[in-house]
Amino acid sequence: MRPLKIAAAVLCWLLIILAILFTVLDIQLSPESGSQQRFLRFYSEYGTEERFGIEPKQCAAALMAMIQYMRGHRDSIQITVSEYGSTVEMFNRQEIDHMADVKNLYQSFRKSQLSAIAAFVMVLLLSLSERKKGRSSITLRSLAVAVIIFFIILGALGIWAYTDFTAFWTAFHHLFFTNDLWLMDPAVCRMIRICPESLFAGMALSMAAWSAGLILAASLLLAAIEKALAKKTQKHKVK
Repeated sequence: MRPLKIAAAVLCWLLIILAILFTVLDIQLSPESGSQQRFLRFYSEYGTEERFGIEPKQCAAALMAMIQYMRGHRDSIQITVSEYGSTVEMFNRQEIDHMADVKNLYQSFRKSQLSAIAAFVMVLLLSLSERKKGRSSITLRSLAVAVIIFFIILGALGIWAYTDFTAFWTAFHHLFFTNDLWLMDPAVCRMIRICPESLFAGMALSMAAWSAGLILAASLLLAAIEKALAKKTQKHKVK
């Protein structure tokens, strides 16, 4: 039974790690984190006005409209912008429909945060059941296995994205979307113009770095707590 409990705890930790990844992404995208200013700097360096006639400030506003829509804070992604001096609607029907799919996916990932709470409670209950039997806690062992699995997957995906981000990004869309709305023509879809691969690559790198740091820090903190509890238990046994 103990191996099964450890395996269940590992799965719980992986769900918690997934929730951490999403939480980091959600924080990075939120206006409160200064995301619009970061996007404005990106578009200024990217030279959007020279590339396709829309000034960086409006590109950042359009991207934030997309983000706030998928986060559930807007009813529509549509805004008006000035393109080469003419006022136009930013997004066409294909882009609007694709973002509806993105919103559904994003909201599904958001549910992982609630699942993570239940997963953490499950880990604690499994660990407690082992302690009552006089066995060592499975918390750290299962966490170590989950963290190793996470970094193996993160490393493999990181190498893939670094060597061929186009293939990585295409595979991502094939995995999570069942239609071809994401296949956009830059000639008619402004969304693809304001969302170059370099934008997503930078966001993915930042999310991975912050998540890895948080997971390591949380693991070390939990290890310290477990060690302190083990010492306390040992002292009680000696008495």
